[in-house]
Amino acid sequence: MTATQVQEKHVTVNGVRLRYFDYGNEGAMPMVCLHGHTGQAHIWDEFAEAMAPNFHVVTIDQRGHGESEHASTGYERDRFVEDLDELVVALGFDRFVLVGLSMGGWHSLLYTSEKHPEKVERIVIVDIGPEPSERSKVEWGDRPPTPMSFANVDEALAWARSGNPWASDARLRKDIEEKLKQTADGSWTWKADAALFNVPLADGTDESLINRYWKALETIEQPILEVRGLESPLLDELIKDQMMARSKNLSWVDVPDAGHVVTVDKPQEFIAVTREFLGV
Repeated sequence: MTATQVQEKHVTVNGVRLRYFDYGNEGAMPMVCLHGHTGQAHIWDEFAEAMAPNFHVVTIDQRGHGESEHASTGYERDRFVEDLDELVVALGFDRFVLVGLSMGGWHSLLYTSEKHPEKVERIVIVDIGPEPSERSKVEWGDRPPTPMSFANVDEALAWARSGNPWASDARLRKDIEEKLKQTADGSWTWKADAALFNVPLADGTDESLINRYWKALETIEQPILEVRGLESPLLDELIKDQMMARSKNLSWVDVPDAGHVVTVDKPQEFIAVTREFLGV
């Protein structure tokens, strides 16, 4: 990141203190970037810097993630959407672009369809849809628990690499370092709230949530870009075909040799495939 340009800031919304990064360029169209489950704002570093000449970019640590406060009011989707609603008001954003990876994409869809469609210019969602593929449901069920403690950062990095052959060594290390904090006994654990780990997400099975996501995709008038990591099992061709058929304005781009967190696995490729959609 460009240290002279980016400012780390904090704001309290919906009773939770959030950290965010402000890339400046006030007066330009705002862009709000939302990371995925157990992630953090630095997944957007390369993308945000590339977009900063054309947009007023802010990247958020959502509640319970990164350096933001753990939330006593919980982590239901509506709490995150309420946070976003209050955040854009606090920042004075009347109309803006939403970019959301994984759960950040869910929050973007719900905010746009159920809160303030008039405020959203366009949407980028990254490797997420209204419901997961059958393959990903099986893989989620077979996945071993995420370790909650590591002796050192290298041990955590080795664990991350075992499930991600696509990101560069430097980019994967940066991601892990930003996700971890050292404890009093010298070991390392996640910055994200422990309550977020090793619990099934309701989004894949709760019919009411799934229906809300499909309704959002069907009713949103703004242009939407889906960026899929081709190595991720989350969205298969069946889900893609359904999304394309049911959305009014959905475009689709695949990024080869990328898993779920496309912005970490292939940051420059992600920038390249989003430029045309964003008009920059």
